[in-house]
Amino acid sequence: MISATKTRIAILGASGIGRVHARIFHEAGVDVCAVLGSSKESAKNASIKLKDFYGINSQPYHCLDRLLEEARPNAVSICTPPQFHFEEIIAAFEKQIGVFCEKPLFWYSDISNVELEDKLAQIATHPHRQLWVNTSNAFFAEQINKLVGSISKKDGLTFCFQTQGKNQGQGIAVDLLPHGLSILLELFGDNLISNLREKYSTSRYNCQFNYGEHKVVFNFYENQKSAKKMLIELDGRQFIRCQEGDGANYKVLFHDSHTLKKIEVEDPFKVYINKFLNSLRAGLSENDGFEVAAKNLRLMGKILLEST
Repeated sequence: MISATKTRIAILGASGIGRVHARIFHEAGVDVCAVLGSSKESAKNASIKLKDFYGINSQPYHCLDRLLEEARPNAVSICTPPQFHFEEIIAAFEKQIGVFCEKPLFWYSDISNVELEDKLAQIATHPHRQLWVNTSNAFFAEQINKLVGSISKKDGLTFCFQTQGKNQGQGIAVDLLPHGLSILLELFGDNLISNLREKYSTSRYNCQFNYGEHKVVFNFYENQKSAKKMLIELDGRQFIRCQEGDGANYKVLFHDSHTLKKIEVEDPFKVYINKFLNSLRAGLSENDGFEVAAKNLRLMGKILLEST
């Protein structure tokens, strides 16, 4: 059994969201032993910043095979662009290394449904599979039901997310759809998508569809100069994500439009990292997050591949 203090994790892609992963794993008592950059220089810079910002001592690498061989982590956190995820996941599994992966599980601009299913099958049947994907906003839906009681959800779901991302057009969907779909799966379970309508521009992406009997609206916006905002609306009741403080001292809250109160909740990101660490210690693929991640990716494929 692996304890947090014995877990050695490598961050693949240690700038941007990778730096956040490194900080939270470090705070959880995990040894962030290595970072992977796209070049020797970027890896070195990432390692220096982790040391300066958080006191993390990590070895820089720009070759994944060398990192896995020399640093010998027993876990990796994948924060690279999604077109690299599948190969990095399989490389880690081959070394019997557990994987925490940023969403989506994987994606390519020219992917087909056949390729999607083939790659999912390879992950599903790998003998050393141990995988969690960061679709952590599902935790918000879970907490809303717990904190305010059962909501009928008869009017469906509206989910709005504004970030400081750099993506454009359907690239925004690749980045943000997994968040909305994780909430959808948590609220409504497995269902079929129909009556899909999609439109997008340079900085915005919108899609509307029926999910079984439920109406769903996703509105996404990415602009590096805009503040991050998230809204979940169920039956006309809005829950707006708020954050107070920053760094290790921040709090995550919801503003409830019905009660006008702010409700503090656990940070979903930290919740999912703890789920991953618990799964890693258990050492059984049956305890991992693959099945939910696969459902999320298939829904994403339904929206993006069948709308074109």
